[in-house]
Amino acid sequence: MVDQEKIQSIREKFESNVDYTTVLSNFEGPLDLLLYLINREEIEIKDIFVSQVTEQFLDYMKGLPYLDVDKVSEYLNIAATIIKIKAQALVPNLQEDPELDAEIEEDKAELIRALEEFRLIKEETKKLKELETIGFYFKEPDKDVGETRTVFTMENLTLDGLISAYSALLLKREEELKEEEVREIPRDSFTVEQKIQFVLESLEERKEVQFEELFTKDYTKPEIVTTFQAILELLKYQFLRVRQERAFGEITISLNPDRDTEADLGNIDEYD
Repeated sequence: MVDQEKIQSIREKFESNVDYTTVLSNFEGPLDLLLYLINREEIEIKDIFVSQVTEQFLDYMKGLPYLDVDKVSEYLNIAATIIKIKAQALVPNLQEDPELDAEIEEDKAELIRALEEFRLIKEETKKLKELETIGFYFKEPDKDVGETRTVFTMENLTLDGLISAYSALLLKREEELKEEEVREIPRDSFTVEQKIQFVLESLEERKEVQFEELFTKDYTKPEIVTTFQAILELLKYQFLRVRQERAFGEITISLNPDRDTEADLGNIDEYD
């Protein structure tokens, strides 16, 4: 039985990334909260009718003045995970299957990780959006920089353009994985701090690089998220210059010569 008081307590503390409400017989709230509750086993997956979830989302999309690709992508990721968990729950498990149980737990852990990564990207994007003004970023001097105010340009590139490149890379990797025969990929052990160091070292060696060159040959989606967050942090602290010659063209990244990376790396030490 669903403990509505407990769910209400969780809802009040939950930071949703979805701006529409899903209404079911035993749940009312954002879709990502529903997924979170399923993984916390606060709501039984057998009590969820996926068809209702889908119909409500389609009705919501029909009411929008334009097709929001981000919202569609966001929904598909969440809905696909719900459907997979539902399918696994419906398969008769006549004998205990440790491998299947482990796979389900892995799915749950991956979901929680994905939601956390998505939340981090949303937070960093919001911070940079507040600083974006007609292609320029400004930052008041801090104690390590001195009295000079640093100003640098995102040449012909807005933050939306950078995020579009990031999204395209995620989709590209997803398509590549569909074509590969290998089904299991080792988890990455990269941290944001490690990727910050990698980006800086790459730029010190080559002066400038293309956006996609900052990813390893067999990059995974978690690596894309971690590297992108590292780039956003370096932009926020004004270590980088980025430019795009034309709309949808390649993005070139280089060091901001006004920043002393050796002196300021200690400011970015809170990520693990």
